[in-house]
Amino acid sequence: MKITLKKENGTSETQDVASLIITLSNGETVEISDESQQRPSHLSEGITVWGGSMPKEGASIDDLRASTRSLGIYPLAANLIHLFPLSK
Repeated sequence: MKITLKKENGTSETQDVASLIITLSNGETVEISDESQQRPSHLSEGITVWGGSMPKEGASIDDLRASTRSLGIYPLAANLIHLFPLSK
């Protein structure tokens, strides 16, 4: 997956990455990864968004609880949503 970082000075930088972790100012994270290989074949190519972070293989239940968040979605326009990690 390629991402393009738009820097504050107006320049851009493209990188190849496996996932992108966005850390919000409140410390919560949202992770974006390559799309799930298990998506139904009729769906268009896309990305997978995790509330918190992508589960690590072999993680304990406590580790999963600490790193997993629900996702909140708030529609703002027909082509715009506000997406946020939602703690219970």
